[in-house]
Amino acid sequence: MNQLRDLLRDLVERRLWPVALLLVVGAVAVPVYLGRSSSDDTAVDTPLPGATAQTSAKASKAAVTLDESANESDGAGHVRNPFKQRVTKAKQADTTTNPSSGSGGSSPSDSSGSGSSGGSSPSTGDTGSGGTTPAAPTDATKKTDVDVSHVSLHLGPVGALVTYKDVARLSPLPSAGKPLFVFTGVLKDGKTAVLLPSSTVQIGEESDVACKPSNKSCQKLELEQDDTVFFKLAGDATGTEYQLDVISVRQKSGGSAKATAAALQRHSNAGAATLRDAHVYGSSEYKGAADYRWLPDLGVLDRVPEHGTGAAAASAGDAAAALPGLPVWHWRDS
Repeated sequence: MNQLRDLLRDLVERRLWPVALLLVVGAVAVPVYLGRSSSDDTAVDTPLPGATAQTSAKASKAAVTLDESANESDGAGHVRNPFKQRVTKAKQADTTTNPSSGSGGSSPSDSSGSGSSGGSSPSTGDTGSGGTTPAAPTDATKKTDVDVSHVSLHLGPVGALVTYKDVARLSPLPSAGKPLFVFTGVLKDGKTAVLLPSSTVQIGEESDVACKPSNKSCQKLELEQDDTVFFKLAGDATGTEYQLDVISVRQKSGGSAKATAAALQRHSNAGAATLRDAHVYGSSEYKGAADYRWLPDLGVLDRVPEHGTGAAAASAGDAAAALPGLPVWHWRDS
């Protein structure tokens, strides 16, 4: 006790008692604080039994293993990758919910028949239940068996002939201003060219062919290759003799359907107007046009039967309707 008192007195005299007091307080407080921290940690580390079971259940649910080597499908025994978006499936589902019109399933074909039944139809042209037909070919690829006629001529005064190559149908010759002939086309035999002369043309007897119905009343000429016709013009005081030669009459494939259609429609508007006006106004010119019909699908002429259609027509319109094709001044089926 004397030693403790001496120590306290010495601390007071040297004014060190506050330090001694802090040391005493610290010596007591540190063990107490450390004891409380240890007891708190023990309480935290020891959860309740119910909480332990719940935590274990959550942990078991979160433990999902991803097998990247497996097939990513919804089939049995496989796990789908939850991080990969399934865009393809979504598009297929949208297609299923928006089927095309018809009684069957969806149809990727643009031209499926409305009356078809059954599942999807992958081909075009479905016109019935179960059967399909191929789509019609386009004009660019469709084949054609129609041949196009080509006619070349010589025409002019004897000794001064002018060549007309591949003459277009309905062309007025030698010119639209003063036509002596209108080239009407080629007959179905593919070798006879038909020309309709004006009323001033007078065919000479030395010609290879005769005019119909007669040389003095010439209404139509049917000429083949290498035929030559000599003629004069009525009222011509000079007496100039003219010559018409058929250089060639041939038929050739038009190629594609588009090229063939264009060749068949090739014509002269001036000649078409000349023949049409003569018919409409009842002119005495080019009366031979009524003896032929134009077949637009074949691109040739057909003779009108001499005894009509073989049946009594109620009117002239009915008689014309019974004839094949169209009037010769037409150039298309319209």
